[in-house]
Amino acid sequence: MRDTLITVLFLSALIISFSCQKKDQSRPTGDITILSLIATLNPVKAWDTTLITVTATGSNLQYGWEADHGSIVGSGQVVKYAAGECCVGLNTITCRVFNDTGEVSDTIKIRVTSYFWP
Repeated sequence: MRDTLITVLFLSALIISFSCQKKDQSRPTGDITILSLIATLNPVKAWDTTLITVTATGSNLQYGWEADHGSIVGSGQVVKYAAGECCVGLNTITCRVFNDTGEVSDTIKIRVTSYFWP
């Protein structure tokens, strides 16, 4: 009976130790590096636009863009960013560069000022 109890406790401890290990779910960055992420105008007045360009190294690169306020027009390495009067403030634009080996991302902050006030 005692040997059975020790075996059960040992197996339970073994199962718990393996089930509690954290799995690495990060994606590899492969050969991708973002060298720069720049805007032609910063700050920009509401209703005006600015071009945002990403420069990255790597093979077979693809690009994804996202803005917390305002709109992204276009795709690829250069996009146009526009924001209305409702987006006045500091806005974050994220560029994701990826290929079949991994991905990296970077952000740029664009200050949108009121069209009506200096």
